[in-house]
This record gives sequence, structure tokens and C-alpha cells, in this order.
Amino acid sequence: MQKKIKKTLRKRLAAVSVAAASTLALVSAEANAVSCLGQSTFDDGIGLPWHTCSALPAEQKFDISDGTYNVTIVNPGGKERGGDSRWDLAFKHKNLYIKEGHTYNLHWELESSYDGEISVMICSADGNKIVWQNNAPDWNLGWENTEIKKGKNSFDCEFTADKTIEDAEWRFQYGGAGEYQKNDCFPKGTQLKFDNLTLECKDCGGEYISKDKTPCLWTAQNHWNSSDIFGKIEPWSDVRLNQVGYYPNSSKIATYATAEPKAPVSFKVLDKSGKAVYNGTGVYVKGSETDNKDSKGYYKESGEYCQLLDFSKVKTPGSYTIEVDDPENTYTDKYTGKVYKKYISHEFKISDDLYKNVLTDAMNYFYQNRSGIDINEQYISSSNPSDSSGKAKLAHKANNVNDTAYVQQSWQKTYGKTFDGNKTDAIIVSGGWYDADTFCKSVVGGANAVWLLQNMYEREKINKEDGKWNDSKTIDLPENGGSGAGVPDVLDEARYELEFMFKMIVDPKKDSFWGTDYENFVYHEVCDSKNQGVGVKRFDYIDDYNGIVRIVRPPTYAATFNMIACAAQAARLWEEYDPDFAKECLDNAKKSWNAVMKYREYWDSENDDAFNRKWALFAPLTQLVLSDIRGDENVRDEAYWAACELFVTTGDDSYYDFLKDYENKDSDGHNKAFDITSYLGNVDTEASRGSFNNVNTSAMGTLSLFLSDKLSADDKKLISENISNAAKKYLELENSDDNAMGTPYKSADFKQYISVPHDEYVQTGYEYQSNGRITNNALIMAYAYDITKDSKYLNGVSKAMDYIFGRNGLGISYVTGYGEHYINNPRHTFWANEIDRDFPMSPSGVMASGAASGLRDDYVKSLGMSIGKTFAQKCYADSVEAWFENTPSLEMQAALAWDISFLDNESVIGDIPTTTTTSVTSTTTTTTTVTTSVTTTSGDISLPEPDLKGDANCDKNVDMADVVLIMQSMANPNKYGLGGTDKNAVTKQGIANADVDKTVVGLTGNDALIIQEYLLGKIKEL
Repeated sequence: MQKKIKKTLRKRLAAVSVAAASTLALVSAEANAVSCLGQSTFDDGIGLPWHTCSALPAEQKFDISDGTYNVTIVNPGGKERGGDSRWDLAFKHKNLYIKEGHTYNLHWELESSYDGEISVMICSADGNKIVWQNNAPDWNLGWENTEIKKGKNSFDCEFTADKTIEDAEWRFQYGGAGEYQKNDCFPKGTQLKFDNLTLECKDCGGEYISKDKTPCLWTAQNHWNSSDIFGKIEPWSDVRLNQVGYYPNSSKIATYATAEPKAPVSFKVLDKSGKAVYNGTGVYVKGSETDNKDSKGYYKESGEYCQLLDFSKVKTPGSYTIEVDDPENTYTDKYTGKVYKKYISHEFKISDDLYKNVLTDAMNYFYQNRSGIDINEQYISSSNPSDSSGKAKLAHKANNVNDTAYVQQSWQKTYGKTFDGNKTDAIIVSGGWYDADTFCKSVVGGANAVWLLQNMYEREKINKEDGKWNDSKTIDLPENGGSGAGVPDVLDEARYELEFMFKMIVDPKKDSFWGTDYENFVYHEVCDSKNQGVGVKRFDYIDDYNGIVRIVRPPTYAATFNMIACAAQAARLWEEYDPDFAKECLDNAKKSWNAVMKYREYWDSENDDAFNRKWALFAPLTQLVLSDIRGDENVRDEAYWAACELFVTTGDDSYYDFLKDYENKDSDGHNKAFDITSYLGNVDTEASRGSFNNVNTSAMGTLSLFLSDKLSADDKKLISENISNAAKKYLELENSDDNAMGTPYKSADFKQYISVPHDEYVQTGYEYQSNGRITNNALIMAYAYDITKDSKYLNGVSKAMDYIFGRNGLGISYVTGYGEHYINNPRHTFWANEIDRDFPMSPSGVMASGAASGLRDDYVKSLGMSIGKTFAQKCYADSVEAWFENTPSLEMQAALAWDISFLDNESVIGDIPTTTTTSVTSTTTTTTTVTTSVTTTSGDISLPEPDLKGDANCDKNVDMADVVLIMQSMANPNKYGLGGTDKNAVTKQGIANADVDKTVVGLTGNDALIIQEYLLGKIKEL
């Protein structure tokens, strides 16, 4: 039986918090010692742990300036506007500790631009327990709201708590008229300025002693997770590397990233015993423009000065750390007192089975996000290592078992307190996967994930690497003991979403509106009529909880083509396991293809103004409907993708005739048939560095064509060349001399919306779901490796994973549970332990969406980040409230699994194409240091006499450019070594000039070091 919830809990859950907190105060240790709050003033421009909360349609905006937290009421909300009451708008401080019998003094100041009233209280997070409200010494005397006059208001009060609340919050509420609230608290447009908010416990005193003796004081020791305060990441090490590790023969490059420029550093790789197995010297990346006069190594994506530490020649399996000769680079956490030696790296491994368990955990994401079935502990592969409750807490009862939802005739932003949408037709759309932070099930997001999983399997089957998907070998699923027994697990998982997608096909017998003209189109998504936010157990609530019902959004061209593509792809993969299901898949694909082709004149029109076309079934912008819809007004690429899948499955020339003529807009001219673009454009972005995503799908069709045996040799050759050309561009990005973190991605220009639909401005930085860009681009390089067997592409995929697992501006592994410093709180409806300890933490293997310069959620702004000022790779917070930066997605999770599975198959990565000499130097101590020297030439080539010692680039000068060229020639010999492709590659004369270390023949890191010492004046001649 589903239980009903109390009205007070409904109030809490109705609000969509845009900033929550639980992990760290952002004030000085001295302030912590005398206050029960994490923040009393806003002089430093940081708001947290104070934050705003809004429940749609109520809306507010804020800024922190001139030492005050300034809130402007855009829409007060309230019952008449489709909201609830005064709690539709709030300003809160969470995670307070209130002790029964303790006496507290409060002070708060509020400046208002209008007269009004405000409800203010200290209570439990669910509102059931109240210890103080509305400035009354006894909470039961304060039922009337506090009157606020235009101008400055100041309040003081003392109260004694009559109960203990371990997770209390100080809450200001100022929404619209509704239950218990006769009038709007303030008119639209009111500005409220909060300042000087203090809460002091007279019994705890002014000095922290212990959690037991001074429980009310706000300190790191008193909070359950004191690292990465409120998700604001402080790198624990400035040696940024893949914290999971490296394959023995892979490229191994770390980045030493510091706030200030440093001379080239020496470093050593230490094994588990502390023995040095490799010595090397850092080399600057090409500096970007900066206000600092010394721009050497400045990397604008992270705002740091970076040197590359190449240790590719360390190949022996084991555990290692890197230590840089910079012992003064330490950081002390002022809240915990922990000292971080930032010149020492996180521990990492060198191993052939490097990502053992990562694939299993990444794939388990899909099972745990299934709708309509109980999630059982026996099928859960892991829990978060930081979560002591283990896997049991992750298990839960089924959500939306029947999932009956009303079909809507239009896109709406919000619905009323009592649902006021269309209730003419209801359909059952059970099954499928949920989006991470809502109870929505999107056909587009789900289809992208389905395609990736099926493509992963199809490629591996062709390559005879599919054995890992035998029942329970890599993942364990309920199907393994039932009708799915003997079917590859990855296909079982994808089928769970496919069967849901088939229920989203428009049926005229069930839909009296869309069914009239759009039979066999596909609805875009099913969701709640109001977003419930995170930290909600949907299975605990009555179906009509708080006026929320399930709705089905209108059908779209995009959703229809997505279903067609995945169903056609599935048909060929299921033929040998379940011919009946394979036939169902193909029948659905063909019927929907025929249906959507009847409207080709509308979706294939040259008219760019898609929303003005007759019966335009295009997905609107996210901002217009407050859902993760991803606007898509150009679906030619989806049509091409669908035609490719139908052709590969059927061999029908009609599909080939359609797809061969495909051409779409793209800045590099490669968005056409049989091609792979590396620049994506959509309603938000120009020239994004990527090949495919949710709204740009043509590359997916081309990749399926590549795997097919139905193409001509000429078509296959053309596709191979185009895949390789796109992959080369990603390699060039990774290996460019100004790319400090080796990412196959860089900042793009995109539109930042101020208001919708008209006001916008162009911004440069990392896009929404930047980690998804990186994993997708790695997939293209993997295909290039299949084509060429050139290890540079294999290393390209490996380097992309380096960024994901820690070689980035924050030194954080973006995958839960993997690495030493990993994220803990990806935004998820159920994995919401950060804001409610009754919920579990995220399991291992979940990848966050990553740095996003748009900073569209207020949470990160409360941390002091600002649009256009915070460096691209720093635009991230590890909090469930940071929805724009930290939300996982089905398609990104599938791409991570694809890349990890590929690397797992190809774990014996080919040697880096360099010739090496090795010298072993015994020291006078009891240990032996092994120094590996990398040379760009073999010792038997004929070299001229040096004409200027140290002049590697032969420009008649000896400077840092010579040092850089030496290091480039070793790190990327194909490009900068002797005979390299770059016009500035080292020459024989340059090698003769630069070989200043007479102990080793050929260029080594020691040559670069000696020249640097010469430039610094440490030695007089070369």
C-alpha cells in the first residue's frame, strides 16, 4: 500500500531547491568558533550555505553584491498562479544543529523595496518540528508573519529550544497567497536584501571543544563530510593525472598545474616502496595570453600555469606516485587542519586490467534507473566507498509500476495546483529508464543510450570481442534467469528501454487527438506534471500527490526518428536470439518511417523558422518548457540516421537512395552522407568540438554504415577516410602544444540565455555535458584505431579517459568511486544523501556531466562562481543541487561504458613510437635510481657539427623555445621528431645543436634541463 504523506512534508518537497548544502562552511575558522551558522555576512561574495529555493511557477533571482544577499521576486507564486502558498519562495540555511534546553540569540537584517510580510522560522527540514518562528521567544506564540517595512528592518530575539533537531534549517518564506496566507507576502518586483544574520548558542559558548560538548557550533568537525566544501572542489594535488592509472604501453603524461608560474620542475616517479624508477623534467605548454607578464605555460581553460610531465617509459605494472621538486607547494584545509602536499600526486596504477569493475559499475547505472520494477540488492554491483550503508540502501520498491499518463495536446511550461492540462486520453507507458534528476523518461535521451549500447555490442561481435556480455559475466540482470537467459546482457538492458519506446508510439485507438493524423509518430517524453526535485521517494506517495499527475508530452519528429533508428538497429541484433522481437522492432521502425515521411515537406523544409511551419512537431527549447527537452528544430540528421539503420538491417535500396543525398548545415562542411563532422552546431552552440550528441546524430548513422557488409567498397573506403580525418582532428586537439590537460575538446562559443526567447549573449567556455563531448570524441578515435590499427588513436582514447579520471583543472575524478579524489554527489532523484541522510549516496561508476561555463543553476553562483569569469574547467561543483554541471545522463553513461569496454578489449596498447636509450645510475645511497632517457633518433644516424649549442630550432638564438621543441620531439615524435609532420619539427642540425648532455647520445630530458639551467644562469656555458 502506498502511504500518504503529511502536509508539512509536501511543503518541503514541493520546493525545488536551487542550492543545498551539507559539507562545509565557507567562513573563517574564527567565525566558526562563535556562531551556529556557516555564513553571517556576504562580504566575500559567497552565499552558501544560505541559498534560495523556488517552487514553480514561483520565480526569483539573486545576486550577491555590496555585502548583501539580494533577492528579486519575479513571480510570487501562490495558489491563483498555479503554485501553493508562502513557501513557494524561500531563503534558507540548512544543516544547523539545535539542542533541547539550549538558549539562542538571533539577529537578522532585511532591507525591502516594498512593505510586506515574511514568515521566518527555525525548524526541521520537513517542517514537522519548529523551535522558533516570527521573533517570538516561544515558537507557539509566533504564528503571525513578521511585518516588513519599506527600507531597512532589524530584528533581535532570544529563545530556548524545546526539542533537539539534528538537521535544522533557518527558513525565510515570502511567496504568494494560498493556504494559511491571505495575501502575497510581497508584490512582484520586490527586492529583498539580507545581511548580518547571526545565531549564537549561549550554552555552547564561543569556542569549539567537541561535537558532544559544543554540538551547535558550525565547524567542519561537526559536519558529516568535511571535504570539498558544499561541492566546491579544491584540488588535493597539483600533479593532475589519471588517478585510476595507465596501461603499461600507453602514453603517460601528467600535468603540473599551479596558480603562479614556476621554473621548469624536475620530478620523479616513485614505486610503492618509495624508490625512484624514473626522473624527468617538466616542459611548459604553450602559454595563452594573460595579464601576468610571465605567460609561460599559462592555460586559459583552467587559469593555471602548466608543465607536462612525461613518464611514458615507466611500464612495469604496480602502484606509483609522482613527486615534483617543489616541496613548498602545500595547502592546509583551514576547517579540518589536513595538510595536502600538492607537489605529490595521487596514487595510480600501471596495469593491463586497469579499468577492472568500471565497466560493470558503469553498466549497472541502467538497471538502477529502471522504472516499473523493484530494484533488488542482488543486481546492484556496488555502493559508494564513502557510504557506510552499502548496497542495501540503494535497493528500493518499484516506481511508476503501471505509469498511466495523460497525453497532452501542447507543450506547457507549468500546470496548476490542481492539474489543469488535458485529461482526455490516458495511456500506459511503463518500463524504460528514468532521467537522473526527475521521474521523466525521454525517448531521445534513452534512444541515444540504446544506440550506444547496441553499437558497442555490434562492433565487438564483429571483432569477436563480445564474450564479455554472456549472462552475468560482466553485468547481472533479472533477465538472466528468465526469458532473456542466453541473450547478451547488454542487449537485455537495451531492450528494457526499447519496449518502453514502443509504448510511446501514437495509437489512434488510445489517442483521440494526435492519433487522427499522426499515427505511429512517437511521443517525446513522459514525466510528472510538476518536477518533484531530488530527495524524493516516488514510490512512497499517492498517485495524485500534491496535484501531480503523469503526463505524456506531444509527439515530435526527433523522437520518432530516434525510435526508428534504434528499433531498426535492434532488429538485426536480435534476429538470432528472438526472431519475434526482431520482427516487432523492424515492423515498428518501418511503420513509423512511413508515417513521418508523409510530413517530409514540413521537417525537411529550407525554411529555418521551424516553429512557424504548419503542424511543426519540433521539440522546443528546454528554457521554454522547463524540462530537459533539448530543442531540436533541424531533424534532417535524425532522418539520415534512421535511414542508415534501416538500410543496414534490410538492404533496401530505397533507404540508401534517401541517405546518400543527405547534407546539413555545418561549419566544417562534413555534416553529409558517409561523413563524420567534428564541429557541431545547434540552437545554443556554434562550432562545438564534437561529432554527435542528442540533437546531432548523423555520425551515428555513418558509424553503423561502417560496420555494415551491405555497402560498396567505394562507400566503405570513403567512410573509413572520413572517420580517420575526424579522429585526426581530435588527436590534434589532444596533442596541441597549448593543451595542458590533453583533452580531445576545447572551449566553444555558445549562447547564454538571459531570458527566453529573445535575450541572449555569446559566451566562450565549456558546454553543458562537456564530459559527454569528450567520451563521444574518444569513440570516434576508437573507430579510427579499428580502421588503421595505429596506436596513436588508441592512445587518444586513453588520454581522453585521463581527463575524465583526474587530469583536469580540478584534479577530480568525474566517476564516483574511482580514483583517490572522486565526486560523491552527482545530481540524482534518489541518490540524494547529501541533502537527506535517509537516502543513499551514488553507487560507484557514475559519471557527472562535467564543467559547464553557462553556470545556469544558482547553486554554483552561490559558491562565488560567475559567468565569463570562472575558468572553464573550474565551472563545476560536486553537489546534487548543481544540476547544470553535475547531472549524469543515460547517453553519457553509455558513452563511458563504450570507451571503457573498448580499452578493456585493447588493453595491450602499442608502444609509443619512439626509440629509447636507458642508463642506470647507481647513487652512493642504498637505493638505485633508474633514469630512462628518451631519444628522438637512433645513435647511428649521421649528424652535422653543432653551429650553436642549445639552438634546437636553428633560429640562431638559445631560449625557452629550444627547450619546448626538445620536449615536443620526445612527447610527440610523429609531429615534432626528426621527419615529423609539423613544419617546426626538429632537424638533424637541431639535434646536433641541442645534444648538450654528453653522457647520453641523442636528445633526452636532460638536454632540456641543461639548457634551462644555462638560461637561468646556473651554468655558464653549454
